[in-house]
Amino acid sequence: MSQYVEAATKAFTAAGAIAQYLRVKDSTGLAAAGATDRELGTIEVAALAANDRCAVRLASAQGTCKMVASGAVTAYADVYAAASGKITATVGRIHIGRALEAATADGDVIEVLRCSAPALRTAEAHTADDTLTVAESGSIHTTVGATGTVTFTLPAAVVGLEYFFQVGAAQELRIDPDGTETIALPSTGVQGAAGKYLTANAAGETVHILCTTAGEWSVFGFTGTWTAES
Repeated sequence: MSQYVEAATKAFTAAGAIAQYLRVKDSTGLAAAGATDRELGTIEVAALAANDRCAVRLASAQGTCKMVASGAVTAYADVYAAASGKITATVGRIHIGRALEAATADGDVIEVLRCSAPALRTAEAHTADDTLTVAESGSIHTTVGATGTVTFTLPAAVVGLEYFFQVGAAQELRIDPDGTETIALPSTGVQGAAGKYLTANAAGETVHILCTTAGEWSVFGFTGTWTAES
């Protein structure tokens, strides 16, 4: 018969040593959760070795919890999942909540209130070339104020990453896939040639790209005329 709990914690078995207050996941035993893992919760005990049974404060628990920062965090800043079971103020794929106190260095333990992700997307105007990061997934990028061509270099196409673009000035905006990866032509949905950029140059043109297959960017909406590098 399956079991359930109505408490804030539940016992799990550790796959190896895990430090207190780290975010954890469970596959073949508890392990530190990564930057793209949705965790079960956080470790409550001070010391944990392989095969130990321990209490995990569940992500669904009421109230606040303690977590380990991977670097400086300002009090009341939104925090996101980081590698090695930690949290960061750098925008990432998984929003955790809000820091209720500041951290000054990697390893600091701070109080966190779990809450929904911010309602607004991050938007940035660019007048020079920029290399986008995984942490910027879901963000909006425009060329408002640009006086020449602006090229956006994409990170490696990992399933789930997405970006929005708008031509903000009558200058060329290029979206350049990483290495030998491809990006679809908005008008047809057909993937372009390896490493070839997508471009538009009329103010107001937009495109929303998303990776659903590793190594490929698909288009989920656009306005205007976008063409592929010849």
